[in-house]
Amino acid sequence: MSGIVWHIFTFGVIGIFLIVLTYRTLAIIRLPIHLRWELAPIPHEKGKGRYGGSYLEDYEWWNKPQHRSLIAPMIYMAKEILLLRGVWKHYTALWPFTFSLHMGIYLIAGMLFLQVVNAVLLIAQSPLYVLDFSLGIASVFALGGYLLGSLGTIGLLLKRSLDPNLRPFNTISTYVNLLLLGAVFISGGYAWLHSGDFISNMSLFMKSLITFDTGLTVTFPLSLHIVTALLFILYLPLTDMIHFIAKFFTYHSIRWDDKPQDEKMEQELNALLTQPVSWSAPHVKAYGKKSWVDIATAEMRDEKKS
Repeated sequence: MSGIVWHIFTFGVIGIFLIVLTYRTLAIIRLPIHLRWELAPIPHEKGKGRYGGSYLEDYEWWNKPQHRSLIAPMIYMAKEILLLRGVWKHYTALWPFTFSLHMGIYLIAGMLFLQVVNAVLLIAQSPLYVLDFSLGIASVFALGGYLLGSLGTIGLLLKRSLDPNLRPFNTISTYVNLLLLGAVFISGGYAWLHSGDFISNMSLFMKSLITFDTGLTVTFPLSLHIVTALLFILYLPLTDMIHFIAKFFTYHSIRWDDKPQDEKMEQELNALLTQPVSWSAPHVKAYGKKSWVDIATAEMRDEKKS
């Protein structure tokens, strides 16, 4: 593949990825207001989250200011993102493989960041010892990431295929996602072993992209890995793997949203209550014509008659 093709392919994939990811993120933001759970504890409840309390327990809470913690939610999310506390709590047997997969992803993301740094160091002609140090760290990140990621994807494929408790929840996309992730990790490990100085070659590739050098040449193992990774990036925003974006809204806009109802929220809720209900269940009796208000008031009338 010639240099200009590498540039078109790489920047084209990154551009499509950002456009689709932005579109889906905006679609999530524009979703209707969620069902108010009013669950406790919520980490940002300053002084109360640690024991499961809520501002709702205070006398005349509506007349008092809410005191929120900024650190507690960050600690909670760090444990969830880095340690996958939810998986450990709800399905411990799945945790080793899930943790290995995510650690592989985090290490590869760190390696890519360092490769950009290395490319800048090459362009700036920084001292050799600085570049060597950065290249060494990136090499360790790459090897660890490819190994952990490969073990995680293989383990999850086997676990999901053989565990009768997980089998009912598997879909074709579940296996496709894992197979593509595995292809990225395994092709990366292959390139690390067979493309000479893998990290240096990757840094030169990054440098060529940044400087728009169309004369770059890439070895076959590295080409295979880069193409596989770019195809996965192209596929990623089309799948449920964008939970790395959606999870923010799941926590902050749904599970932890305890903001008191104001006029704006009341208007949104009233508008939603007038929407027609399309459920076909016989006991609902909506037929696509009745709204939520009609159904709720009909049930109240039935209770009065009885």
